[in-house]
Amino acid sequence: MTISSKSLSKVVIMLILVSFNLNVSMIDGEVDFPQRYTVHVTMQNKLPDMQQLGIHCKDRTHDLGFKVVPAGQSWTFYFSPGIINTALFFCSFNWYEGGGVHRFDIYDADRDGGVCDQCTWDIHNDGLCRVTGTGAPRCFHYKGE
Repeated sequence: MTISSKSLSKVVIMLILVSFNLNVSMIDGEVDFPQRYTVHVTMQNKLPDMQQLGIHCKDRTHDLGFKVVPAGQSWTFYFSPGIINTALFFCSFNWYEGGGVHRFDIYDADRDGGVCDQCTWDIHNDGLCRVTGTGAPRCFHYKGE
């Protein structure tokens, strides 16, 4: 059986695409081998009055689920952005006092790629600050606020 060069090209392209998709995997919480993931995103609860922080993060194909972070604690997720970093993770945040849901793109390759591979964020009730990486700290308002 012989494979034409056209068929071989299609197989190679499919393998590259499958490889890229596998590299955009993620694990939440504690990981035994976090060194295999190149980006670590940590969100620290800095809300006043010992409030719990609710976090729900996603990218376009993965839902990391809803997490509750006690006062003064943090939550981390890890991922590998693959060959071309186009990653975008968006999160919603809520807490008892202040009501409502607040949204922010917690990792945006255009903003964070090359700036931090261990991106740590302090979550406050009026916005959030990236406290690691080049030019840190850098603070932002929630989307639409």
